[in-house]
Amino acid sequence: MDSNRITPLLLTVGALFDNGDAVYTVPIYQRNYAWQAGQIEQLLRDILDAGRDAAGNSAASYFLGNLMVTEAQGTPGRFEVIDGQQRLTTLYLLLGFLAENGVTEYGHLGRLQYESRPRATEALRLISAASPRQPLSQAQVTDTGDAGIHQGYNVIRQFMAQHVRDTDGLRRFAGFLRANVTLVRASLPRRMDFNRYFES
Repeated sequence: MDSNRITPLLLTVGALFDNGDAVYTVPIYQRNYAWQAGQIEQLLRDILDAGRDAAGNSAASYFLGNLMVTEAQGTPGRFEVIDGQQRLTTLYLLLGFLAENGVTEYGHLGRLQYESRPRATEALRLISAASPRQPLSQAQVTDTGDAGIHQGYNVIRQFMAQHVRDTDGLRRFAGFLRANVTLVRASLPRRMDFNRYFES
């Protein structure tokens, strides 16, 4: 493979997290998770509307955009996230919510980490391991110290409770999300000047 080429790969949300050995690391120079309720709800609403529009059409898909990464040298399947981490984290939290409600598996667990931010990584782990029988305690939320991640998860919970009221609806939403919602994961060469990439 040419080391100077961008390698794009169209993946479903299910394949992005569950297939293979992919692990995504958000590097220290990236900002913390900072999406607010409006941005999270817009993403959820778009996916929900696309799923309803596609009802009965298994071939229908919804494209979410690009995830720019660079693969760690000598470690296939480990990716450093260059662009798209806010959307990626939101999808990870959404999968955690769906697994907590028993409509999808925990295959995504541990596949997203924050470099040099153990509290953010621990917040993701706790959220993704929660269940209706063992919800997060207030002490656990406080101890992880990553308010943005917990706030984002609560936005997802509240939105889904308002807009998808039964288990069958959650199953349909989870199925569409995992099998029909797609992103392009574009692997940038490690030697690329990322500042120039963002400028262009």
